[in-house]
Amino acid sequence: MSADITEANRTVAKVLAKTFGGAPSVARHRDEAGSHVDILACRDAPQAGVTSYGTVTLANHPIILDGAEFPARAEILGLCASETEGFAGILAACAFHVIDSGWFLAPGIVFPGVVAASGASRTLAHVMFVPPTLWQTPIETMEFDGRPLGFLMAQPIAELEYAYAQEHGGDALEELFVARGIDPFDIHRPSVV
Repeated sequence: MSADITEANRTVAKVLAKTFGGAPSVARHRDEAGSHVDILACRDAPQAGVTSYGTVTLANHPIILDGAEFPARAEILGLCASETEGFAGILAACAFHVIDSGWFLAPGIVFPGVVAASGASRTLAHVMFVPPTLWQTPIETMEFDGRPLGFLMAQPIAELEYAYAQEHGGDALEELFVARGIDPFDIHRPSVV
């Protein structure tokens, strides 16, 4: 990890590596504004053919709600079939929207167009943030430099699913995912709506 990584960031990376399993690697992603975020990846975790990802430095930046700093910090998690290219870039794009543009993230919040802009999917266009429940070990809120640090999973969703979530709420869309048995690792899955 880079020299500007804090001990708190190292702790986050260790927690995620232990939760995900597998051998972790960390890569730095940069945007045109000069911001950067580090993303940990563990191949074949939580199962063969799937890679788990998590930002480990997003929590260095405040989350803004209604023009004021929110009292908690967040890291973004995700997982995808290992052969999918560009998934870490989707998480980085979400992080840059928080860092550079002050987008708020919480369960049920959708970041529109993030997947479409990456070109990583033929069928999914947006990201909805949900509690991280796809790993065997639960990922709990922890302390980060005296603040609560929460973890949110970036779930890619289709255009019609986004419309459904806007009308019925994010929880209703999550329930529909469970009822229809979506493959959460398939970034090319069909819409459930």
